[in-house]
Amino acid sequence: MKADFAGSRGRAFDLHTVSEFSGNQWKINGQGTIDQKPIRLETPAVITRIDDGWRLDQTRLSFAGGHAALGGHVGGTATEIESTFERMPLSIIDIVAPDIGFGGYASGRLSYRLPRGGRLPVGEADLTVRGLTRSGLVLSSRPLDLGVRAKLTETGLAARAVAMSDGKMVGRAQARVAPLAPDGSIAERLAQASVVAQLRFDGPADTLWRLMGVESIDLSGPIAIGADVTGIVRDPRIRGSLRTNGARLESALTGTIIEKISATGRFGGSVLTIDDFAGIARGGGSVKGRGRFDLAAANGFGMDLSVQADDAQLLNRDDIAATITGPLTIRSDGSGGMIAGDIKLIKGRFRLGQAAVVDVPRLNVTELNAIADESDDRPRKPWQLDIKADALNRLMVTGLGLIANGARICR
Repeated sequence: MKADFAGSRGRAFDLHTVSEFSGNQWKINGQGTIDQKPIRLETPAVITRIDDGWRLDQTRLSFAGGHAALGGHVGGTATEIESTFERMPLSIIDIVAPDIGFGGYASGRLSYRLPRGGRLPVGEADLTVRGLTRSGLVLSSRPLDLGVRAKLTETGLAARAVAMSDGKMVGRAQARVAPLAPDGSIAERLAQASVVAQLRFDGPADTLWRLMGVESIDLSGPIAIGADVTGIVRDPRIRGSLRTNGARLESALTGTIIEKISATGRFGGSVLTIDDFAGIARGGGSVKGRGRFDLAAANGFGMDLSVQADDAQLLNRDDIAATITGPLTIRSDGSGGMIAGDIKLIKGRFRLGQAAVVDVPRLNVTELNAIADESDDRPRKPWQLDIKADALNRLMVTGLGLIANGARICR
């Protein structure tokens, strides 16, 4: 029997298979392309009926120069899978998780076993990832080499990781999650379990920042982080510190560039408190302030920032630009928020008929036949502005045949 599959789910794919049935055995040969890169079963996938389950003989797969071997069985006394990898491109993950955008190559092994009647699977992972990156529409992270060892038992999870950049160790982490909650799915049981973890990182900020997939703001430059984590996974208690000197922040959305940033911060509970930060805006103005970031906010990522700008250019887009002096506050619970302030506009311009799309990193896409459980059900609210600006004779408005210089334009 022949079957062809084609489509796009994160990556375009085109697969061709030939199947043979004989008694309780099913043999599959196949090849094709994923993202225009060749994929092929080097050995046939042989699936055999055993008792009340199915066995998959070890099968070798090649993809874009990488190789993987997979075997195991489903049903019967247990569900068990053993797999090994050799320079397998991480881009293959986009087929099942299109928004990840990981690059790099993985080598190592993974094992998984769930005994019949067992409430929790057990397994091990021993992986080396070379050149780990994450790419978005605008940015791509600096390549990172990562070594990970993890073990999941019926009582808990333990993991260790080491990160290298340009041949230098820049980070290490270790964690133990135990004991697991008695009921619920594996994700729910892990979320309710106690955690003890440590994180140390001393290297380029963009390596971590861009792996998080944040597109609207880019952070680069040196950063040092030390954090110890206790509590439970869904509500961690974090103690530690953060320090940077010479960092750079840039936003493609607003045109903001702040350089020579120095900042010190500390972790308390699930909150990162920045006691003070200062930086130089494009054109020579300055920005300083303090803030709090809640890593366990009800709707994701909460923030409470207080900023004092001094002749600082904080907007610089084709359609609008502003250089201001005065205080600003930015508050959010992770869903919408408020930007407020009482500022003096030093210099500004606005061009009518040339407004840019507000959310630059997002494309206007309609997805058909989307999987229902992938939707984000978190509540979303629009951001609000509460800004009082003194702009007398300092705002230039142009466009649509109009040239005006003033704080209020009527036409």
